[in-house]
Amino acid sequence: MIPSRQLAANPGKVWQALEEEGTLVISRDGTPRGLLIATSDATLLEDLQEQVRNCARRALSAVRRRALASGLSELSPQEIDKEIGAVRQARTKR
Repeated sequence: MIPSRQLAANPGKVWQALEEEGTLVISRDGTPRGLLIATSDATLLEDLQEQVRNCARRALSAVRRRALASGLSELSPQEIDKEIGAVRQARTKR
């Protein structure tokens, strides 16, 4: 973990630590606020794609948890199709 102040005050040390560790947690007042992830010209696109996939997985997990908590995960395929149809019909009426 690296305090955000250290990033501003000693960026060279932070870059060196990033090179050694690969990933650093940036904190503010002792609370994690972000991740600093090492990359390169050769891996930038791949690294970005991985982050997008991670965000999508996290969002999907949250949706599944909400569906489970609300009972929506118990809907049958027919009930899901009926709900989709109702939403589509409401959109076309706008």
